[in-house]
Amino acid sequence: MRKLTVLLLWAVWLGCSSGGADSREGAPQDAGPDDTTAAECVASEMPTCCRECSDILMQPVCTDGSWSCPAGSTDERQCPSSPDQLACSPPIHPQARYTYPGCANEDYHCPRLKTVYCALDSLRSEHTACEQDDDCVAATVNGRCTGYGTCPPAMVNAAGRADFETRASAEVSRYCTESPICTSSGSCAFPSFVPRCRQGQCVAEVP
Repeated sequence: MRKLTVLLLWAVWLGCSSGGADSREGAPQDAGPDDTTAAECVASEMPTCCRECSDILMQPVCTDGSWSCPAGSTDERQCPSSPDQLACSPPIHPQARYTYPGCANEDYHCPRLKTVYCALDSLRSEHTACEQDDDCVAATVNGRCTGYGTCPPAMVNAAGRADFETRASAEVSRYCTESPICTSSGSCAFPSFVPRCRQGQCVAEVP
């Protein structure tokens, strides 16, 4: 009887040992790197892609850990460096490139805002000669992104008003373009101004 009991216990022990081994063999192993995950591209190595080495920029594509430029574009590093071939570079907005003869290239909140104000004041100064208050009028100029002509309005002599308005509008259009990147309101605390002739020049005064 004792031997039978010992044999039964021994058989049970063998069964448990075998089952544990089987369970270890059938269990999933620790997960390794996922080979199906696409490798990420290194941000610092991202190329600047442009169309035919001009400033028409395009977004590079990351595929399997490697950057490539879309069809029809070129990596700027592959562009010729000769003087007659432009290298890729971010486009510069006309506001930041605005110049006017006799005016310094200066910013003020917006790129070259002081430059365009200098240009407009230079044009106005050509039409400010006066002898009396009745010679002076407020010019109508849509300052658009410059805010020019609202505070104060541009005071000129009546004879030169049309010429000033035409030339000033042309400068404003050249500076602002169709899509300005920065605007100035030109607002101020004074509700109104009146034209005055002071020392032979038309000026704007608060009534």
